Amino acid sequence: MSLRPVLTAGLSLALLLGVSACSDDGTDVRADSSEASATDSGSGSEAESGSGSGSGSGLAEGDNTGFSDDPEVNAAAVEYRDYVIAQVDELLAATTLFTDAVRAGDVAQAQALYAPSRQPWERIEPVAGLIPDIDVAVDARVDDFASPDDPAWTGWHRLEYLLWEQNTTEGAAELADRLDTDLAGLASQLRNLPVAPLAAARGAGELVQEVSEGKITGEEDRYSHTDLWDFAANIEGAQAVLTAFSPSLQRLDPDLLAGLEEKFTAVTVGLTPYQDGAGGYVSYEELTEADKTALQAALATLSEDLALMPAALGLG
Repeated sequence: MSLRPVLTAGLSLALLLGVSACSDDGTDVRADSSEASATDSGSGSEAESGSGSGSGSGLAEGDNTGFSDDPEVNAAAVEYRDYVIAQVDELLAATTLFTDAVRAGDVAQAQALYAPSRQPWERIEPVAGLIPDIDVAVDARVDDFASPDDPAWTGWHRLEYLLWEQNTTEGAAELADRLDTDLAGLASQLRNLPVAPLAAARGAGELVQEVSEGKITGEEDRYSHTDLWDFAANIEGAQAVLTAFSPSLQRLDPDLLAGLEEKFTAVTVGLTPYQDGAGGYVSYEELTEADKTALQAALATLSEDLALMPAALGLG
């Protein structure tokens, strides 16, 4: 997706003045408490990088900090937030198709729509952890729960378990309703949440790191083996962060920008052989260990360079 550069100091000021809740120094941005999710995850777990549940980035609610004295950098965060909101709109539409199939009891159709419904979510994972209750409610894996039947386990992966491991939609309608409700809450909160430049820059790097160190094992979509769909969307989402900050990086550290663009291309090219010709990806089970090792190496190299982006932007 092409992001329109918005590089005015006026937008930067609007971002700073539009914060609904912040610390005295204006650096800590959180969702307004009136926009809190209607439901808690019940898991009692935090969204952490490398954990069994929650966002692929290591960001948490208190990490939405770090504005810049550079108006161009702050404006880039506004641009990136526009991308996030557009993805949220796609997320609601795609997930409704999936949950409608679940409620209709159509296992095959629900299986076909599972991975596409997750792609907009995976694209916004650089900042999804900023709303941790919903993050865990919709994306938790079974690892954080007593058993697959634990009623506290909700979200896509509980439905994934039923659809593939149990080959049924029995008992899934309520879970589908809950997923719709949680994502509507996510949309409401994100539409009222400014995104700090440091949060976006950090989130992109931490997400790609988690793909290279955790998701690469196949732990996330362990029943459907649709992991490559998620990987591709994660990379698209991280690249959207780079696209927003590219004008600033071109001015501040053009060598880093060139290296990042090259490494994003390498990862994208590395995923290409696994496309299925129908707009998706083959089962992750089809990859050999050598395939995974090569992909992991490209991801790790990219994550190392992304970790340099906040400092290059003067954000820490």
